[in-house]
Order: sequence, then C-alpha cells, then structure tokens
Amino acid sequence: MTEDPFHSLVSSENPVAQKECPPRMHDLSMGVCLFLLLIYCTMTVFVKPEWAVQSFQIGLFALLAIVLLLNLRQPAGSGQGSALAYLIYLLPLWGIVQILAHTTASTWETREAVLRWGALAAVFYLTRQCTRTNAGRTVFLSAFAAFATAMAVLCLAQRFTSGGRVFWIFSSGYDVVFATFPSPNSYTQFVELALPIALWRAIKEGWRSWGYPLAGAILFGSVVAASSRAGTVICLAEMLAILALGLVRMRHPKTGLRRRSMTAVLFAIPLLAVAFTLDVGWQPLWGRLQQNDPYAMRREFFIAAAQMAIQRPGIGYGLGTFPEVYQQFAVKQFPVYANHAHNDWAEFAAEGGLPFLLLVLIPCVAAVPAAIRHPWGLGFLAILLHACVDFPFPRLAVSVWIFAMLALLLPAKAAQQVGPAG
Repeated sequence: MTEDPFHSLVSSENPVAQKECPPRMHDLSMGVCLFLLLIYCTMTVFVKPEWAVQSFQIGLFALLAIVLLLNLRQPAGSGQGSALAYLIYLLPLWGIVQILAHTTASTWETREAVLRWGALAAVFYLTRQCTRTNAGRTVFLSAFAAFATAMAVLCLAQRFTSGGRVFWIFSSGYDVVFATFPSPNSYTQFVELALPIALWRAIKEGWRSWGYPLAGAILFGSVVAASSRAGTVICLAEMLAILALGLVRMRHPKTGLRRRSMTAVLFAIPLLAVAFTLDVGWQPLWGRLQQNDPYAMRREFFIAAAQMAIQRPGIGYGLGTFPEVYQQFAVKQFPVYANHAHNDWAEFAAEGGLPFLLLVLIPCVAAVPAAIRHPWGLGFLAILLHACVDFPFPRLAVSVWIFAMLALLLPAKAAQQVGPAG
C-alpha cells in the first residue's frame, strides 16, 4: 500500500507518541464530536448572548464525561498523562483557589474564567485522547486546514459584500466582519495556526495536490484583506519559513521530497499569495502600517498589568478581573474600554500571579522545540509571539485551537525525546 505523504509527515515529526498506540473503537467518534464542537465554537464567535459559549461548554464537558467513563474500562497505565499535561489541568483550579481564598476582585468574573480555562483543559485532554494514532492526528490536522480554508473563503466573500452581517444574515454589530469573527485580530490569529499546516502539506505532496498551495494562498490573502498588521507580518514570516525549510529539505537526500514537483510548488506558493493579495487589495493594510505608533494604548495597558502583577505576585487579583482592576493602575485615560492588557503573559501574571503564569508558560515553552522542528506546528509558536502584543488566549474561538495544537505538540511524557524532523 502506498504511504500517505502527510501520514509520513505526522508519524515522523509528531512528538506526541513515537510508538503507535493501539486503536480504540471510540476514538474516531469522539474525535468527530470534538471537532464539531470546535467548529461550533468558531462559527458562533459573533454571538453576543452567553448561550453560545454556555452551550459549547455544556457539550464539551458532556463529551469529557463520556470519555472519562470509557477510559475507566482501559487498563492502568494506558493513558497519556505527564507532568506537563497536569499543569494544564491545574489551570481552572487556580481560579477556584482564588474564589475560596476570597482574593479575587470579582467572584463572578473569576467563575466565568474558571469555566473557560476548564473548557480549554478539556479540549487539551480530549485532543490527546482522540488523536492517539498517526491516522487520528493526520485527520485532525487535515480537517483543521480544510475548515480554516473554508473560513478564509467566507471571509473574502463577505469582506466587501455583507455589510457586517455574518453569512449575510446575522448582524455582528460591526461594519465589517471577518468570516464569523468580528475582530480582524482574532481572525488572523485563527489563520496563523492553520496556515503552516496547509503550506507544509503542499511542500510534502508536491504535484499530487495543488489544493494545498491554493489553500495557503487563500488563507494568506484573507489575512491581508483583514488588514491586521501583526497578523500579516506573522503569516508572511510563516510562509517564508516554510519556503526556506522546503528549499533546505529538498536538497537533503533522505527527506523523500521530490525535487521537480517541489520546485514547482515552491514557486507556486508565493505567486498565488501575491495574486490573492493584489486581488483583495493591500491599500487598507498599507495605510495601517503607516501609523506612527502601532503600540499606542497597548503600552499603557501592559504597564498597568505589570504593576498589578508586582502588587500581588503570589495570588493575583483573580482570573478574568483585569477590566475590573485596571482603573486602579491606569497610567493614562483612554476613550475605550480596557478589556484586556494586549499582552496575555502580563495579564496572566496580573490576574493569577506568577504561579498561574508559570502554569501556562511551562507547557507552552515545552512545546516550542517541537513547533520549531516540525513545520506544521509553526503556527503555535506564532501565536505565542502574537500573545505579546494582543490577547488570543482569552478569545475562546481562537484558544480552543491553540490548546488542540498544544495537545499535538506537547510530549506525552516529560522525559520522552522528540522524534526526528521530517
């Protein structure tokens, strides 16, 4: 049987489990349910009433309960637990500690944050359980790239025709909407995770599938159309990195990359990206790039968050309470609502103290070597960098995909060696 080249990509590069786990009957069905829930979360991100998020959380926790019950029937030691994974599972518990210790500035906001972090921990756990095999990981990555491309097509189709209406029907409350995202930054962060998957699959498959270079170009063009400065720079860096890796590995005799087809693909990717950029128009993005101080207001938000962390380094002011506490530390008044610090790492330290910051940071840093060595995971590294100037983690429609990618990249055991790069 001919080996699937993307299957080879995942099996040789994915650090989760070099030794194939035995397949389980319910993995596929649970994986489908999980992916549909992630799609639902992304497609309803524009909905302002709480029922959208709450229904997603109910469905996710119900799926988690089913998987946990099914796992009770598995032999001891068959799970994929590790010290790094347990840090993820402790994230919602930190908010509960703050509530019980009466250290949070807003019990209501911290309760909401506990549910959100609990949902992210559930996504992480379920993704690891449902993608234990190479086939499962291949399907998940391929489905994510396909879904993101469909969202990019929707974004481009609605950009100039919908008048801010999602699916041309539902009002978003904004003049422009980006697929289902009201925020261009949120949309581009979503694309940042998926773009390297499409581009690297194009590199691996070559002539056999022109759909992936086209998907990569559509994804990149939609980011340009969204006029996100940081998102465009990051996606451009992702594309250049993938092309550079393709050139390097094409010259290596043991990579298995077909030189003739790869040469065509390496030329096709930037040409298609330029074509889509010219088609959607680059002038609005160029206008935003001309702004004198793109870090305006964000600098002051970051300073306030840093001061909050200095005041309570051990316990923080409560998960989800940055907007409540910000005015006490504001260095300058702005005519906008300071909903986040525009630096997730500073906000984690402000709301949860240094212990909570480490709970998030350590697993993410542990996954960075895999994200660097395995091109399909470069989007995860991009998100970590983007979190220094924006807030992708609090946006549930983005962070669910972040934690799904983290589950694929984080080693199953703390001492396990990451497999060779493909």
